[in-house]
Amino acid sequence: MTTDILTKLPCPAASPEGEDTPQSGFLTEEVEDKATSTASAAWPASGEGFVGRCVDDQHPTLAGRVLVDWSDPAGEEVERWVPTLQQVPVRVDDRVLLMRPENFDEPVVTGVLDGFVRRPEPDRETAASLEVKRDESVRVAGADGTPLIEVIRDESGPVIRLLQEDVDLEFPSALRLKASQIDLVAERGSVDITANDDVNVDGELINLNC
Repeated sequence: MTTDILTKLPCPAASPEGEDTPQSGFLTEEVEDKATSTASAAWPASGEGFVGRCVDDQHPTLAGRVLVDWSDPAGEEVERWVPTLQQVPVRVDDRVLLMRPENFDEPVVTGVLDGFVRRPEPDRETAASLEVKRDESVRVAGADGTPLIEVIRDESGPVIRLLQEDVDLEFPSALRLKASQIDLVAERGSVDITANDDVNVDGELINLNC
């Protein structure tokens, strides 16, 4: 025995003019297409790249998203929170390159064109590690057993000692020393500076014989 089951569908309500209007809670295909096109109108075509500007680099809840603004094809300004590739540091006011993958529904920040903030150092994996206690040292010796370099740790931090009395540091190109503060101390003898070109001393205040 076969039983017919009738499913009742909501009937559209009549408008005052007698024309049918969509029932509340239902969208016609035209409305659905319009909503979809409006949501994606700000996105460029898939597979294309474009340039935007980072407005905020701290999402309130999600990691790996930044607020970027750009101009859509109609010339309107658009702001969206978009994801970034891992290990791509983005800062406020950076110009960023965005790409929209073919199988993804939003663009992704793939790089920084110009950064106005110093980039953080990338994470590096440790290839080898050696633990040195306070009463231990690491020494490098020559083939004949002559001690050359010693690395120790004292109360102030790590110390590198060159164990020969006369040491030459030679570099094939430029040498740059960078630190928050540099002190040159000659415990015995003089300090000689020799150059084949100009010697420039640049400082906020230069004190001599103080």
